[in-house]
Amino acid sequence: MRFSAPRSVSPSPERRPRKPKPKPRDDNINHASRRHTSTFGLNSSSEESESELELESDSGESVPESEDSFCYASESEVPPPPSKPKRLSSRPSHIEDTIAAIRLRTRHYDPYEEWEREMKKDSLRAAHKNYNDAQAKFTQTQNQRQLEQSRRLAAQFKQDELQILQKIDHLRIQQQTNEKTLQQRLNERNALEQDRVQARLDAEEKKRREEEERRMEEERKKRLEEERIQREREEEQRKKAEEQRKRDEEQRKKDEEERRLREEQEAALREARERDERLKAEAESRKAAGMTTYADDWKEARKNLQILKTQGTRVVKTNSTLKPLWSAGRRAITAKIGQLTNDEPTINRVSSQLIEILLPPLAPIPPPVYTALLSSLAKALVLQAETEITAEKRSAIPLAQVTFNCLERLEGFSEVLYAKMTQRIGPWLVPCPIPEKDFDGRAWKDAGEIRLMQGLYFEVLKIVPRQGPMKRMFQLPRYWTWMARMLGARTLLATSVGAEVLFIALDVLGADALQIWGHQFVKLLRLVYDGASEGLGDGKLMGGTSPDGIAARARVKLEVENIMRGIS
Repeated sequence: MRFSAPRSVSPSPERRPRKPKPKPRDDNINHASRRHTSTFGLNSSSEESESELELESDSGESVPESEDSFCYASESEVPPPPSKPKRLSSRPSHIEDTIAAIRLRTRHYDPYEEWEREMKKDSLRAAHKNYNDAQAKFTQTQNQRQLEQSRRLAAQFKQDELQILQKIDHLRIQQQTNEKTLQQRLNERNALEQDRVQARLDAEEKKRREEEERRMEEERKKRLEEERIQREREEEQRKKAEEQRKRDEEQRKKDEEERRLREEQEAALREARERDERLKAEAESRKAAGMTTYADDWKEARKNLQILKTQGTRVVKTNSTLKPLWSAGRRAITAKIGQLTNDEPTINRVSSQLIEILLPPLAPIPPPVYTALLSSLAKALVLQAETEITAEKRSAIPLAQVTFNCLERLEGFSEVLYAKMTQRIGPWLVPCPIPEKDFDGRAWKDAGEIRLMQGLYFEVLKIVPRQGPMKRMFQLPRYWTWMARMLGARTLLATSVGAEVLFIALDVLGADALQIWGHQFVKLLRLVYDGASEGLGDGKLMGGTSPDGIAARARVKLEVENIMRGIS
């Protein structure tokens, strides 16, 4: 431990200049005396000077050089060194002068040096005092801490003692309770044993009486046994007849069910043939007008989805150069979509940032990366729509605006988004029944999981383009095509999901469609209302018979009434 000693307040003495000594007669001797401070092997006459030098060296101090020490005022006064050292004269006067000069230097008394020594002593005493005070304070703190620790331990021991006493009292009470319980059980067991002995005596008495009665009952039992055998025979014949009747009834019901299924299959095949014939008859006119069937739209969406996988995502995943670009862009897309809120500045900012990710201003990204990023953007929008619509359907409005902005600016995004939406929600976007085979003729392997995020699609159709017409799958007339196809597919309307999707279509765009198509849309609404009220025909109800379907059918009716109330 280091202690700093304060300086004494005693003033520093001033050195007074001394008169210069006369120079020795021999310059060589003076020069040797200035360069060497030893006593040159002097005898006991210089003991006092040597003792003073030893005192100063023991205290760790160097004797400061006084103003009258052997030095020159300037460089010009220093005599040049001799070319060859000369031997000192052996004359006694020179030696005496040298000894006198050394003694004068060693016996010189300097007040400043004396003051400095006294000041160091005072500092050492102050440091000792500070150390003793700190040690005393540390000892007092340790004693106080030990006292507090002893008090805390005593309180803890007292508390533990009280807890132990309480535990002992609790165990004593519990023991008394257990003893009372055991005594009560012992009394009950004794009473039960007495009852068992009495019951055994009664049983022996009863057995004796039963043996007497058994002889009397033998003849009666024989008679009853013959009657029982006769009744069993009659019951067995009756059961056989009943089983035969049930088998005949089940076979009749089975035949009726098979006949009904055959009729339904024939009706479905007949309806499919009629629909195919009608579609074939309308194929040329549709082709001339640029219209497509639901099967064409479904095949196109599935084909575009396959192209996305083979020419986009799979390519960049297997390429070590393209994969980092795609990964960075995908993370940026997810982050930007998560920042979307329902205000116009944020919608415009997020839209611009998403477009800039796929169309960087400095250098275009490679085509495979662009295709893969289009797929990532479509997937992120669809997943965000699913999340938001689950909580609130109206929350799809800002997301639809961002989607519309991307559709206007990004080439090829319309086909990619439509393909990804059909991948997530199945046939409900077209709409159409799920075909038996995929677009390339292979058997269908998708799980068919349905997610109700159809509102995003209708919200996009609702927005008016600013930079020219959109692709046909995102134009407003597509809504009329969707409604017509939906009402023509009874198998879809008969499900609870079909009724729910129809309600979403009417809720999002029904009032606007009425303003656009007028009386023609009123006719379509009448068909919807009749289907929700009276059924679809052939005993089928819109939405089916499940609780979800019944609720969806009721919402469809209410929405049609609300739309019609707007023009009344």
